[in-house]
Amino acid sequence: MPPKPSARISLKPPPRIPRKPAQSRTPPSGPPSGSPAPRPFRSAWNIGKTLIFSTAVFYTLRDQFGSLDIVRGSSMAPTLSARAHETGQMDRIWIRRGLRTVQQVTRGDIVTFWKPHNPREIGIKRIVAVAGDKVYPKRGYAVEGNGGERLGIMDGIEEGREGKGVVVVPYGHVWVEGDNWRNSSDSNDFGPISQGLIEGKAVRVWRGWFRWYRKIEDKREKGKGARVVEGNGARLDPMFQD
Repeated sequence: MPPKPSARISLKPPPRIPRKPAQSRTPPSGPPSGSPAPRPFRSAWNIGKTLIFSTAVFYTLRDQFGSLDIVRGSSMAPTLSARAHETGQMDRIWIRRGLRTVQQVTRGDIVTFWKPHNPREIGIKRIVAVAGDKVYPKRGYAVEGNGGERLGIMDGIEEGREGKGVVVVPYGHVWVEGDNWRNSSDSNDFGPISQGLIEGKAVRVWRGWFRWYRKIEDKREKGKGARVVEGNGARLDPMFQD
């Protein structure tokens, strides 16, 4: 038998096969080829619609439920913003709004209202008299002048009060005064206000974290405002009743 050929062992390393580079799995940042480019005005329109909707929701909730407002000035001191002139510290109050809130206002309530002499501004005062009550102002309205020349058509002169009038709060109106009688522009100056001007009622005071007061204390100086004789207790104009 012929001899078998001897096995040859190759000493050269096997040839290297080049590897393909790994492809990124992240999608391309730009739009795919063939698709139309996004239009800038569409994005602006979407942003505008969102802003309009958010603004409408905000004002609807504010007008129908309430908001947290700042008491500026010192006309309601020392009950509210007692240190406004000294340190600039002002209280924040929760104003409850809505038709039912206006229906339930009565003597002693602190309300916000559109100022009759400046309809662009909102004032905050305390209701001291309601429809049917008699009010004896100590200054301003129905007091200044000779012979009661500043009296309104619903007012009169009582015996023993020459030159000074008594104001009968008409139906659908309230008499408001600031707790700081020394520095307050209120019904003593512009008379009773219509209940339709009332915007909301102050129900809580917030004076910093963990200082949320559900009851607003009455810190007025007693006997310094107008004298009030309660009448029949009528509170509402028929247009406000259910």
